[in-house]
Amino acid sequence: MPRLRPGLRFTPVGEHNQAHYIVEDTARHVYYRIGLEEYLLLAHLNRSSSLEELLQKAAATSDVALAPEQAMTVLKWAAAKQLLQTDSPKTLNALLGQEKQLQAMRALNRMNLVSFKIPLGNPDPLLQKISPWLRPLTGPFFGLLWIVAALFAMGTLFSHWQEFHAGSTGFFSPTNLFLLWLIWLGLKILHELFHALVCYRYGGRVHEAGILFILFMPFTYVNATSSWKFPSRWQRIHVAIAGMFIELAVAWTALIIWAKNPDTTAGLIAHRTVIVAGISSLLFNANPLMRFDGYYILSDLVDIPNLYQLGLQSTKELWARLLLNIKAPSVITSAQQAHWLFIRIYGVLVFLWRILIFASLGYMASKLFGGLGTLISLLAVLVWISSPIHDFIARLPAYREQNPQVLRNLLLRTSIMICLSTILLATVGWKRSIRAPAVVEYEQQYRVKAGAGGFVSTILVKDGDRISAGQKLMILEDPDRVATLHVAELELQQTRVKIRIAYNRGQLPAMQILRQQEKALITKLKQQQDEFAALTVTAPGSGTVIAEGLDQLMGTYMKKGNEILWIVNPEQKQMVASVAQDDIDQMRDLVGKNVTIDMRDSGLGLFTGRVKRITPTASTELTHPGLAAKYGGSIDVLQKTVGRKDSSMREQIQFEFFEPRFSMEITVPGEFVRRLWSGQLAYVLARGPRITLRRKIHDIFSTWVSNKDRAAAIKTR
Repeated sequence: MPRLRPGLRFTPVGEHNQAHYIVEDTARHVYYRIGLEEYLLLAHLNRSSSLEELLQKAAATSDVALAPEQAMTVLKWAAAKQLLQTDSPKTLNALLGQEKQLQAMRALNRMNLVSFKIPLGNPDPLLQKISPWLRPLTGPFFGLLWIVAALFAMGTLFSHWQEFHAGSTGFFSPTNLFLLWLIWLGLKILHELFHALVCYRYGGRVHEAGILFILFMPFTYVNATSSWKFPSRWQRIHVAIAGMFIELAVAWTALIIWAKNPDTTAGLIAHRTVIVAGISSLLFNANPLMRFDGYYILSDLVDIPNLYQLGLQSTKELWARLLLNIKAPSVITSAQQAHWLFIRIYGVLVFLWRILIFASLGYMASKLFGGLGTLISLLAVLVWISSPIHDFIARLPAYREQNPQVLRNLLLRTSIMICLSTILLATVGWKRSIRAPAVVEYEQQYRVKAGAGGFVSTILVKDGDRISAGQKLMILEDPDRVATLHVAELELQQTRVKIRIAYNRGQLPAMQILRQQEKALITKLKQQQDEFAALTVTAPGSGTVIAEGLDQLMGTYMKKGNEILWIVNPEQKQMVASVAQDDIDQMRDLVGKNVTIDMRDSGLGLFTGRVKRITPTASTELTHPGLAAKYGGSIDVLQKTVGRKDSSMREQIQFEFFEPRFSMEITVPGEFVRRLWSGQLAYVLARGPRITLRRKIHDIFSTWVSNKDRAAAIKTR
């Protein structure tokens, strides 16, 4: 029999007669949490010469009856954690062989680039110096301040919700990614620091810190397992919740800063910090299905040590029974039998969550890093499935002893499960909802520009005037253009005189040349006359003038093409929606039909409008600035430099959609026309076709493949 290695310390922990034990490896500063049965076996190990004697002594100490399989499982676990030693060559070789297998599995796991760790050393010396100074931040007074700040911040968010929600558009735009990365990293460092500070508050120690990368996104970590030996579960929960506590404290502070300075750079950073802290705390750290803070809090609340491992192991037992027709020894001890259903359900949920997260990370890796991301995902798949395949092959002889038809059962039952899964994928579905962003525009609007350059001498209208088509709006003056026009008229008259003289003298070749000159002069004169006429600006249509500060243009020089004013009809407004290419087939069927318009963010609720027309082709042109995330819309846009100005040499920027989109015009009900103004944002809601799980997976894969082909074609060109 092997023996326990020196330097191990056992500490009982638990409440309500459900004690468990903490194994502290003082040489390596590593902690493990075990149950009563595991403790009884390890406690009598050094005084037992055989497995039978070990089981007898454990049973004599307690009413718990242990099976030989359970004892072997505990011994294998202790050997894997390097807690045993032996003088027996046979046992030593067995332990060394198991250690080599574990090292091989660790080396294989390091190839998983979707998720990997980088240790950064021992932070204990630094934490011992700073923890006394920062201890008040982990006490009740700071907790009271946190509650006050939370109430004030949530009240602020409630009263400014529309502005906060509007500022969230474009959160994941490329221009924000570096800022979000910095905010995320700063929050994670603060998060782990507070785990450590609370751990030191109750006498714990932290001997390891590092960075955990999930899809190259940094998550800092500290090894605060020394908190497991704290006598009170509330102390352990305090350690687990400390990271979320400080992240939310940062969120409350950032929310107050944003409310005071919403339109400044500091306000933008604060707004992004609120969202990042909220996502980090709620989606990741508070999720009990991941081995983050929420899991440890749940494990202490239900008082089930190693809940995560128990749940996964119970799920493996379930799979062994379903696929192999084998009843594996239960990992749930007699003290945990009252919670067996909870452990089993938790294990199934963790298993499904891991598959979902793994598939999502693989898809994101392929989208973010192209071919490299695909390679990373394939390596992660190999690493993920290699462990159960290795375990199955290693245990196959034992499985055959229990069930000689194990391979046949595996093949048959797997085939049945594949058939059932295929049926579910083809039948389970839902009605897809389409949500297209839209903006209010005037149905008839004219953009009036200067047709020729000149000085503004007369302004005949003002902002808000009602005008009719052809009405004069402004008169420009250009003395040089008048002189040029007179010169052109004089040159034409002189040429015509020369033509008559040549005709009278019978000089036909000279007359033909002069005729060609006459035609050129007529064209030139017509151009000069058109430009002179353009000095008088007239209305291209009827409507209302929109031109703030029009009187300030008096005496200034207007270049050709400069915008002067707009002419709109306030009584005629429409919605112009931007439709993605994936939704266009369903939207085309709605032409001439009613759709729902969502303007609840503007206080106008839901109402219906009629689809008038949809553009026949898609375009990347940004149809209205209000749709762009940069200006408060919901669509991320691509920024391009199209040229430089001659005088200031500043870059001229143009925005366009990342992918071509269709425009859809919608008629607004008459009772809403007066309540809308140009540039207001809305959403067009429609019901799409029924989508099955098989179709959704196929669409995702097809889109991914087409994007790869398009990227490869662009790279080739």
